[in-house]
Amino acid sequence: MKHSLLCCFLEILTYTAMLPSKIRTVTRLFFLISLTGLVTYVGLAFYSFQTTFSSVMETGTSVYILNKTENFNSRPKSILLWTTSDHTENPIGEGQEPFIKQNCLFLNCFITSKKNSLKDYKNFDAVLFNLSLVKVWRKLNLPQDRSYNQKYVFHSMLPSNENPMCNNDLDNYFNWTWSYKLYSDIVTPFIEVLDLAGNIVAPNTDVEWSNMKSNDSFMIPVKKSKAVALYIKKCQPMLRRMAYSKELQYFLKEHHLEMDIFGCGGIKCPTAEDCRSIIENYHFYLVYEESMSEDYLTNEVMYAYDNFAVPIVISGVDYTKFLPPVSYIDAGAIHPDKLAAIIDYTIRNPSTYNGYHSWRSSYSIREVNHLRGLCDLCRLLNNGGRMVVHSTYETFRKWWFYGSLRERCYPKGAETFSELLSYINVTSKKKNSNIKGRYT
Repeated sequence: MKHSLLCCFLEILTYTAMLPSKIRTVTRLFFLISLTGLVTYVGLAFYSFQTTFSSVMETGTSVYILNKTENFNSRPKSILLWTTSDHTENPIGEGQEPFIKQNCLFLNCFITSKKNSLKDYKNFDAVLFNLSLVKVWRKLNLPQDRSYNQKYVFHSMLPSNENPMCNNDLDNYFNWTWSYKLYSDIVTPFIEVLDLAGNIVAPNTDVEWSNMKSNDSFMIPVKKSKAVALYIKKCQPMLRRMAYSKELQYFLKEHHLEMDIFGCGGIKCPTAEDCRSIIENYHFYLVYEESMSEDYLTNEVMYAYDNFAVPIVISGVDYTKFLPPVSYIDAGAIHPDKLAAIIDYTIRNPSTYNGYHSWRSSYSIREVNHLRGLCDLCRLLNNGGRMVVHSTYETFRKWWFYGSLRERCYPKGAETFSELLSYINVTSKKKNSNIKGRYT
Protein backbone atom coordinates (compact mmCIF):
# COMPACT_ATOMS: atom_id res chain seq x y z
CA MET A 1 0.00 0.00 0.00
CA LYS A 2 2.80 2.40 1.00
CA HIS A 3 4.79 1.41 -2.11
CA SER A 4 1.83 2.12 -4.43
CA LEU A 5 1.21 5.54 -2.85
CA LEU A 6 4.89 6.45 -3.21
CA CYS A 7 4.88 5.41 -6.88
CA CYS A 8 1.75 7.47 -7.47
CA PHE A 9 3.33 10.47 -5.74
CA LEU A 10 6.50 10.23 -7.88
CA GLU A 11 4.47 9.91 -11.09
CA ILE A 12 2.50 13.04 -10.23
CA LEU A 13 5.70 14.99 -9.50
CA THR A 14 7.20 13.83 -12.81
CA TYR A 15 4.08 14.83 -14.71
CA THR A 16 3.79 18.25 -13.08
CA ALA A 17 7.45 19.02 -13.82
CA MET A 18 6.55 19.01 -17.52
CA LEU A 19 3.82 21.64 -17.10
CA PRO A 20 4.19 25.45 -17.38
CA SER A 21 5.29 27.08 -14.12
CA LYS A 22 1.91 28.65 -13.19
CA ILE A 23 -0.06 25.49 -13.93
CA ARG A 24 2.62 23.45 -12.19
CA THR A 25 2.26 25.53 -9.03
CA VAL A 26 -1.54 25.24 -8.98
CA THR A 27 -1.41 21.50 -9.66
CA ARG A 28 1.08 20.84 -6.89
CA LEU A 29 -0.94 22.99 -4.47
CA PHE A 30 -4.12 21.05 -5.30
CA PHE A 31 -2.29 17.76 -4.85
CA LEU A 32 -0.87 18.79 -1.45
CA ILE A 33 -4.31 19.94 -0.23
CA SER A 34 -5.90 16.64 -1.35
CA LEU A 35 -3.14 14.60 0.29
CA THR A 36 -3.49 16.57 3.52
CA GLY A 37 -7.25 16.01 3.50
CA LEU A 38 -6.86 12.27 2.95
CA VAL A 39 -4.35 11.93 5.80
CA THR A 40 -6.61 13.98 8.09
CA TYR A 41 -9.65 11.82 7.24
CA VAL A 42 -7.80 8.58 7.96
CA GLY A 43 -6.46 9.98 11.21
CA LEU A 44 -9.88 11.18 12.37
CA ALA A 45 -11.51 7.87 11.42
CA PHE A 46 -9.00 5.90 13.44
CA TYR A 47 -9.24 8.35 16.36
CA SER A 48 -13.05 8.16 16.34
CA PHE A 49 -12.99 4.38 16.29
CA GLN A 50 -10.46 4.12 19.13
CA THR A 51 -12.21 6.77 21.22
CA THR A 52 -15.50 4.90 21.02
CA PHE A 53 -13.85 1.83 22.48
CA SER A 54 -11.97 3.71 25.23
CA SER A 55 -14.64 2.91 27.81
CA VAL A 56 -14.57 -0.72 26.74
CA MET A 57 -10.83 -0.90 27.26
CA GLU A 58 -11.13 0.80 30.65
CA THR A 59 -13.43 -1.98 31.87
CA GLY A 60 -10.92 -4.62 30.86
CA THR A 61 -12.89 -6.01 27.92
CA SER A 62 -10.70 -7.49 25.22
CA VAL A 63 -11.70 -5.89 21.93
CA TYR A 64 -9.74 -6.44 18.74
CA ILE A 65 -9.15 -3.17 16.87
CA LEU A 66 -8.75 -3.66 13.15
CA ASN A 67 -5.70 -1.92 11.76
CA LYS A 68 -7.45 -0.47 8.74
CA THR A 69 -10.20 2.06 8.16
CA GLU A 70 -11.51 1.63 4.63
CA ASN A 71 -14.61 -0.27 5.79
CA PHE A 72 -15.51 2.14 8.58
CA ASN A 73 -18.84 3.86 8.09
CA SER A 74 -19.45 6.72 10.55
CA ARG A 75 -19.10 5.62 14.18
CA PRO A 76 -18.63 2.01 15.33
CA LYS A 77 -21.74 -0.08 16.03
CA SER A 78 -22.06 -1.97 19.29
CA ILE A 79 -23.92 -5.24 19.89
CA LEU A 80 -24.62 -6.76 23.29
CA LEU A 81 -25.21 -10.50 23.50
CA TRP A 82 -27.60 -10.76 26.43
CA THR A 83 -26.64 -13.36 29.01
CA THR A 84 -27.86 -14.34 32.48
CA SER A 85 -26.48 -16.33 35.38
CA ASP A 86 -28.14 -19.41 33.88
CA HIS A 87 -27.05 -18.64 30.31
CA THR A 88 -23.48 -17.34 30.42
CA GLU A 89 -22.08 -18.85 27.24
CA ASN A 90 -21.02 -16.67 24.32
CA PRO A 91 -20.67 -18.94 21.27
CA ILE A 92 -20.16 -16.00 18.91
CA GLY A 93 -17.02 -14.42 20.32
CA GLU A 94 -15.90 -10.99 21.51
CA GLY A 95 -14.98 -7.75 19.79
CA GLN A 96 -14.49 -7.30 16.06
CA GLU A 97 -12.94 -10.69 15.49
CA PRO A 98 -16.23 -12.52 14.66
CA PHE A 99 -16.91 -9.98 11.87
CA ILE A 100 -13.39 -10.27 10.53
CA LYS A 101 -13.60 -14.07 10.48
CA GLN A 102 -16.79 -13.87 8.42
CA ASN A 103 -15.15 -11.42 6.01
CA CYS A 104 -17.98 -8.92 6.49
CA LEU A 105 -18.36 -5.92 4.20
CA PHE A 106 -18.74 -3.65 7.23
CA LEU A 107 -16.10 -4.08 9.91
CA ASN A 108 -17.06 -1.26 12.25
CA CYS A 109 -19.12 -3.49 14.54
CA PHE A 110 -18.15 -5.20 17.75
CA ILE A 111 -20.01 -7.67 19.95
CA THR A 112 -19.63 -8.48 23.63
CA SER A 113 -21.53 -10.24 26.40
CA LYS A 114 -20.28 -7.80 29.06
CA LYS A 115 -23.14 -5.46 29.93
CA ASN A 116 -20.91 -2.82 31.53
CA SER A 117 -18.62 -2.49 28.53
CA LEU A 118 -20.26 0.81 27.55
CA LYS A 119 -21.12 1.74 31.15
CA ASP A 120 -24.81 0.94 30.56
CA TYR A 121 -26.45 -1.73 28.40
CA LYS A 122 -28.80 0.94 27.02
CA ASN A 123 -25.83 2.49 25.23
CA PHE A 124 -25.54 -0.44 22.83
CA ASP A 125 -26.97 -0.10 19.33
CA ALA A 126 -28.44 -3.61 19.42
CA VAL A 127 -29.14 -6.30 22.00
CA LEU A 128 -29.11 -9.90 20.77
CA PHE A 129 -31.34 -12.48 22.49
CA ASN A 130 -30.99 -16.21 21.94
CA LEU A 131 -34.10 -18.41 21.91
CA SER A 132 -32.93 -20.51 24.86
CA LEU A 133 -32.89 -17.40 27.03
CA VAL A 134 -36.30 -15.95 26.17
CA LYS A 135 -38.16 -19.25 25.80
CA VAL A 136 -38.31 -19.56 29.59
CA TRP A 137 -39.42 -16.01 30.25
CA ARG A 138 -38.17 -14.46 33.49
CA LYS A 139 -38.58 -10.71 33.62
CA LEU A 140 -35.90 -10.20 36.24
CA ASN A 141 -33.33 -11.82 33.93
CA LEU A 142 -34.12 -9.47 31.06
CA PRO A 143 -33.59 -5.74 30.51
CA GLN A 144 -35.69 -3.69 32.88
CA ASP A 145 -35.52 -0.67 30.62
CA ARG A 146 -34.62 -0.07 26.99
CA SER A 147 -33.51 2.80 24.84
CA TYR A 148 -35.92 3.86 22.11
CA ASN A 149 -33.11 3.81 19.56
CA GLN A 150 -31.91 0.31 20.44
CA LYS A 151 -32.74 -2.68 18.27
CA TYR A 152 -33.73 -5.84 20.11
CA VAL A 153 -32.85 -8.82 17.92
CA PHE A 154 -34.24 -12.35 18.29
CA HIS A 155 -31.88 -15.13 17.21
CA SER A 156 -32.47 -18.86 16.77
CA MET A 157 -31.63 -21.71 14.43
CA LEU A 158 -33.84 -24.18 16.31
CA PRO A 159 -37.13 -25.43 14.79
CA SER A 160 -40.11 -23.32 15.77
CA ASN A 161 -42.57 -26.22 16.07
CA GLU A 162 -40.53 -27.73 18.89
CA ASN A 163 -39.74 -24.36 20.46
CA PRO A 164 -42.90 -22.21 20.57
CA MET A 165 -42.70 -18.83 22.28
CA CYS A 166 -45.40 -18.72 24.93
CA ASN A 167 -45.36 -15.57 27.02
CA ASN A 168 -47.43 -12.69 25.66
CA ASP A 169 -44.72 -10.20 26.65
CA LEU A 170 -42.77 -11.46 23.64
CA ASP A 171 -45.30 -9.83 21.32
CA ASN A 172 -44.13 -6.33 20.43
CA TYR A 173 -40.75 -6.99 22.06
CA PHE A 174 -38.33 -7.58 19.17
CA ASN A 175 -37.42 -5.11 16.44
CA TRP A 176 -35.52 -7.53 14.20
CA THR A 177 -35.24 -11.29 13.79
CA TRP A 178 -32.35 -13.52 12.77
CA SER A 179 -33.18 -17.13 11.93
CA TYR A 180 -33.59 -19.71 9.16
CA LYS A 181 -37.11 -18.44 8.42
CA LEU A 182 -37.34 -16.78 5.02
CA TYR A 183 -39.29 -13.80 6.37
CA SER A 184 -36.67 -12.94 8.98
CA ASP A 185 -34.86 -9.62 8.79
CA ILE A 186 -31.63 -11.61 8.75
CA VAL A 187 -31.97 -14.96 6.97
CA THR A 188 -29.29 -17.59 7.48
CA PRO A 189 -30.37 -20.90 5.96
CA PHE A 190 -28.52 -24.15 6.53
CA ILE A 191 -27.78 -24.49 2.80
CA GLU A 192 -27.94 -22.27 -0.28
CA VAL A 193 -28.00 -22.71 -4.05
CA LEU A 194 -25.71 -20.71 -6.33
CA ASP A 195 -25.74 -20.27 -10.09
CA LEU A 196 -22.61 -20.73 -12.19
CA ALA A 197 -21.72 -17.04 -11.74
CA GLY A 198 -21.66 -17.48 -7.97
CA ASN A 199 -24.90 -15.60 -7.30
CA ILE A 200 -27.10 -16.89 -4.48
CA VAL A 201 -30.36 -18.08 -6.01
CA ALA A 202 -32.08 -19.92 -3.17
CA PRO A 203 -33.58 -20.16 -0.69
CA ASN A 204 -35.80 -17.27 -1.58
CA THR A 205 -39.47 -16.44 -1.21
CA ASP A 206 -39.65 -15.80 -4.95
CA VAL A 207 -37.13 -18.05 -6.70
CA GLU A 208 -36.72 -17.92 -10.47
CA TRP A 209 -35.11 -21.18 -11.56
CA SER A 210 -33.46 -21.23 -14.97
CA ASN A 211 -34.78 -23.48 -17.71
CA MET A 212 -32.45 -26.39 -17.14
CA LYS A 213 -32.01 -28.63 -20.14
CA SER A 214 -32.53 -32.28 -19.42
CA ASN A 215 -29.23 -34.09 -19.50
CA ASP A 216 -30.12 -37.78 -19.43
CA SER A 217 -26.62 -38.65 -20.59
CA PHE A 218 -25.03 -37.19 -17.46
CA MET A 219 -22.76 -39.78 -15.92
CA ILE A 220 -22.22 -39.70 -12.17
CA PRO A 221 -18.59 -40.27 -11.17
CA VAL A 222 -19.31 -43.04 -8.66
CA LYS A 223 -20.82 -46.47 -9.18
CA LYS A 224 -24.06 -47.19 -7.35
CA SER A 225 -24.82 -50.70 -6.15
CA LYS A 226 -27.49 -50.20 -3.48
CA ALA A 227 -30.93 -48.64 -3.28
CA VAL A 228 -31.64 -46.41 -0.27
CA ALA A 229 -29.73 -45.29 2.82
CA LEU A 230 -30.92 -43.58 6.01
CA TYR A 231 -28.54 -42.18 8.59
CA ILE A 232 -30.01 -41.53 12.05
CA LYS A 233 -27.67 -39.32 14.07
CA LYS A 234 -29.82 -38.86 17.16
CA CYS A 235 -30.70 -41.91 19.21
CA GLN A 236 -34.17 -40.60 20.02
CA PRO A 237 -35.75 -40.39 16.57
CA MET A 238 -39.36 -39.44 15.98
CA LEU A 239 -41.75 -42.36 15.99
CA ARG A 240 -43.28 -41.03 12.80
CA ARG A 241 -39.96 -41.15 11.00
CA MET A 242 -39.22 -44.69 12.16
CA ALA A 243 -42.70 -45.88 11.22
CA TYR A 244 -42.33 -44.46 7.70
CA SER A 245 -38.87 -46.00 7.35
CA LYS A 246 -40.10 -49.45 8.35
CA GLU A 247 -42.96 -49.24 5.87
CA LEU A 248 -40.63 -48.18 3.09
CA GLN A 249 -38.28 -51.05 3.91
CA TYR A 250 -41.19 -53.48 3.66
CA PHE A 251 -42.38 -52.26 0.26
CA LEU A 252 -38.84 -52.05 -1.16
CA LYS A 253 -38.40 -55.75 -0.44
CA GLU A 254 -41.31 -56.45 -2.79
CA HIS A 255 -39.05 -55.02 -5.51
CA HIS A 256 -36.04 -56.95 -4.18
CA LEU A 257 -34.47 -53.74 -2.93
CA GLU A 258 -33.10 -52.79 0.48
CA MET A 259 -32.94 -49.67 2.60
CA ASP A 260 -29.99 -49.70 4.99
CA ILE A 261 -30.24 -47.72 8.23
CA PHE A 262 -27.00 -46.40 9.72
CA GLY A 263 -26.32 -44.87 13.10
CA CYS A 264 -28.68 -45.34 16.01
CA GLY A 265 -30.63 -48.58 15.75
CA GLY A 266 -28.88 -49.66 12.57
CA ILE A 267 -25.49 -50.38 11.03
CA LYS A 268 -22.74 -48.88 13.16
CA CYS A 269 -20.10 -46.56 11.71
CA PRO A 270 -16.72 -45.82 13.33
CA THR A 271 -17.32 -42.09 12.81
CA ALA A 272 -20.05 -39.84 11.43
CA GLU A 273 -17.83 -39.08 8.44
CA ASP A 274 -17.59 -42.80 7.68
CA CYS A 275 -21.38 -43.02 7.62
CA ARG A 276 -21.54 -40.01 5.34
CA SER A 277 -19.03 -41.40 2.83
CA ILE A 278 -20.81 -44.77 2.66
CA ILE A 279 -23.79 -43.01 1.07
CA GLU A 280 -21.92 -42.78 -2.25
CA ASN A 281 -22.78 -46.45 -2.79
CA TYR A 282 -26.52 -45.70 -2.75
CA HIS A 283 -28.84 -44.33 -5.41
CA PHE A 284 -31.07 -42.55 -2.88
CA TYR A 285 -30.76 -41.07 0.59
CA LEU A 286 -33.83 -40.59 2.82
CA VAL A 287 -33.88 -37.15 4.46
CA TYR A 288 -36.61 -37.12 7.10
CA GLU A 289 -36.16 -33.84 8.96
CA GLU A 290 -36.45 -33.97 12.73
CA SER A 291 -38.98 -31.14 12.58
CA MET A 292 -41.84 -30.23 10.26
CA SER A 293 -41.33 -26.52 10.92
CA GLU A 294 -41.86 -24.07 8.09
CA ASP A 295 -38.60 -23.24 6.23
CA TYR A 296 -36.64 -25.67 8.41
CA LEU A 297 -34.39 -27.49 5.95
CA THR A 298 -31.09 -28.56 7.48
CA ASN A 299 -27.83 -29.48 5.79
CA GLU A 300 -28.72 -33.19 5.83
CA VAL A 301 -29.60 -33.05 2.13
CA MET A 302 -25.90 -32.44 1.55
CA TYR A 303 -25.27 -36.04 2.63
CA ALA A 304 -27.01 -36.97 -0.61
CA TYR A 305 -25.78 -34.23 -2.94
CA ASP A 306 -22.13 -34.54 -1.90
CA ASN A 307 -22.24 -38.27 -2.65
CA PHE A 308 -24.16 -38.04 -5.95
CA ALA A 309 -27.25 -39.61 -4.40
CA VAL A 310 -30.79 -38.34 -4.92
CA PRO A 311 -32.38 -37.06 -1.69
CA ILE A 312 -35.84 -38.31 -0.78
CA VAL A 313 -37.09 -35.45 1.37
CA ILE A 314 -39.82 -35.20 4.00
CA SER A 315 -40.28 -31.99 5.99
CA GLY A 316 -42.50 -28.93 6.35
CA VAL A 317 -40.60 -27.02 3.67
CA ASP A 318 -41.78 -25.71 0.32
CA TYR A 319 -38.89 -27.22 -1.62
CA THR A 320 -39.50 -25.06 -4.69
CA LYS A 321 -38.03 -22.18 -2.67
CA PHE A 322 -34.97 -24.15 -1.58
CA LEU A 323 -33.75 -26.77 -4.08
CA PRO A 324 -33.39 -26.96 -7.88
CA PRO A 325 -36.27 -28.66 -9.71
CA VAL A 326 -35.83 -32.38 -10.42
CA SER A 327 -32.98 -32.67 -7.92
CA TYR A 328 -35.00 -34.49 -5.25
CA ILE A 329 -38.12 -36.56 -4.59
CA ASP A 330 -40.63 -34.89 -2.28
CA ALA A 331 -42.12 -37.86 -0.44
CA GLY A 332 -44.23 -35.81 1.96
CA ALA A 333 -47.47 -36.83 0.27
CA ILE A 334 -46.35 -40.15 -1.24
CA HIS A 335 -47.31 -43.44 0.38
CA PRO A 336 -44.32 -45.75 0.97
CA ASP A 337 -45.62 -48.37 -1.50
CA LYS A 338 -45.78 -45.81 -4.32
CA LEU A 339 -42.38 -44.40 -3.34
CA ALA A 340 -40.87 -47.89 -3.47
CA ALA A 341 -42.24 -48.30 -7.01
CA ILE A 342 -40.74 -44.95 -8.07
CA ILE A 343 -37.37 -45.94 -6.63
CA ASP A 344 -37.45 -49.29 -8.41
CA TYR A 345 -38.37 -47.76 -11.77
CA THR A 346 -35.72 -45.03 -11.48
CA ILE A 347 -32.92 -47.47 -10.64
CA ARG A 348 -33.88 -49.72 -13.58
CA ASN A 349 -33.82 -46.73 -15.96
CA PRO A 350 -30.41 -45.01 -15.79
CA SER A 351 -31.49 -42.13 -18.04
CA THR A 352 -34.27 -41.28 -15.58
CA TYR A 353 -31.90 -41.49 -12.64
CA ASN A 354 -29.27 -39.37 -14.37
CA GLY A 355 -31.94 -36.76 -15.04
CA TYR A 356 -32.05 -36.08 -11.30
CA HIS A 357 -28.49 -34.79 -11.63
CA SER A 358 -29.10 -32.39 -14.54
CA TRP A 359 -29.17 -29.46 -12.11
CA ARG A 360 -25.42 -29.85 -11.59
CA SER A 361 -24.76 -28.21 -14.97
CA SER A 362 -26.54 -25.02 -13.81
CA TYR A 363 -26.15 -24.80 -10.04
CA SER A 364 -24.06 -25.71 -7.04
CA ILE A 365 -25.22 -26.23 -3.46
CA ARG A 366 -23.22 -25.49 -0.33
CA GLU A 367 -23.62 -25.39 3.43
CA VAL A 368 -23.90 -22.02 5.19
CA ASN A 369 -22.20 -20.88 8.37
CA HIS A 370 -25.06 -19.25 10.26
CA LEU A 371 -22.65 -16.75 11.87
CA ARG A 372 -22.61 -15.11 8.46
CA GLY A 373 -25.71 -13.39 9.78
CA LEU A 374 -23.40 -11.18 11.83
CA CYS A 375 -22.46 -9.46 8.58
CA ASP A 376 -26.11 -8.73 7.82
CA LEU A 377 -26.65 -7.48 11.37
CA CYS A 378 -23.71 -5.10 11.04
CA ARG A 379 -24.98 -3.97 7.64
CA LEU A 380 -28.41 -3.19 9.10
CA LEU A 381 -26.85 -1.22 11.94
CA ASN A 382 -25.02 0.85 9.32
CA ASN A 383 -28.26 1.44 7.41
CA GLY A 384 -29.48 4.82 8.58
CA GLY A 385 -32.90 4.30 7.04
CA ARG A 386 -33.50 1.08 8.95
CA MET A 387 -32.18 2.49 12.21
CA VAL A 388 -34.54 5.47 12.32
CA VAL A 389 -37.61 3.29 11.72
CA HIS A 390 -39.05 2.04 15.00
CA SER A 391 -40.98 -1.15 14.38
CA THR A 392 -41.66 -4.32 16.33
CA TYR A 393 -43.05 -7.78 15.69
CA GLU A 394 -46.50 -7.07 17.05
CA THR A 395 -47.56 -10.72 16.85
CA PHE A 396 -44.15 -12.29 17.30
CA ARG A 397 -45.47 -15.53 18.79
CA LYS A 398 -47.70 -16.10 15.77
CA TRP A 399 -44.88 -15.17 13.39
CA TRP A 400 -42.57 -17.73 15.01
CA PHE A 401 -45.14 -20.53 15.38
CA TYR A 402 -48.42 -20.31 13.47
CA GLY A 403 -50.17 -23.16 15.30
CA SER A 404 -52.27 -23.01 18.45
CA LEU A 405 -50.36 -22.15 21.62
CA ARG A 406 -53.06 -23.68 23.81
CA GLU A 407 -51.75 -27.20 23.31
CA ARG A 408 -48.08 -26.23 23.16
CA CYS A 409 -47.67 -23.83 26.09
CA TYR A 410 -50.36 -24.24 28.74
CA PRO A 411 -49.51 -23.93 31.58
CA LYS A 412 -45.69 -24.07 31.58
CA GLY A 413 -43.76 -21.19 33.06
CA ALA A 414 -46.67 -19.06 34.21
CA GLU A 415 -45.61 -16.69 36.99
CA THR A 416 -48.86 -14.75 37.27
CA PHE A 417 -52.49 -15.42 36.45
CA SER A 418 -52.40 -12.94 33.55
CA GLU A 419 -49.47 -14.82 32.05
CA LEU A 420 -51.35 -18.07 32.49
CA LEU A 421 -54.23 -16.63 30.49
CA SER A 422 -51.85 -15.43 27.79
CA TYR A 423 -50.67 -18.99 27.25
CA ILE A 424 -54.21 -19.98 26.31
CA ASN A 425 -54.02 -17.62 23.36
CA VAL A 426 -55.30 -19.40 20.28
CA THR A 427 -53.30 -18.10 17.35
CA SER A 428 -54.37 -18.40 13.76
CA LYS A 429 -53.85 -21.87 12.36
CA LYS A 430 -53.56 -20.43 8.90
CA LYS A 431 -50.03 -20.65 7.57
CA ASN A 432 -49.05 -17.00 7.58
CA SER A 433 -46.06 -17.18 5.24
CA ASN A 434 -47.04 -13.82 3.76
CA ILE A 435 -47.02 -12.07 7.13
CA LYS A 436 -43.66 -10.43 7.62
CA GLY A 437 -44.66 -9.63 11.15
CA ARG A 438 -43.30 -6.13 11.59
CA TYR A 439 -45.62 -3.26 12.18
CA THR A 440 -44.56 0.36 12.25
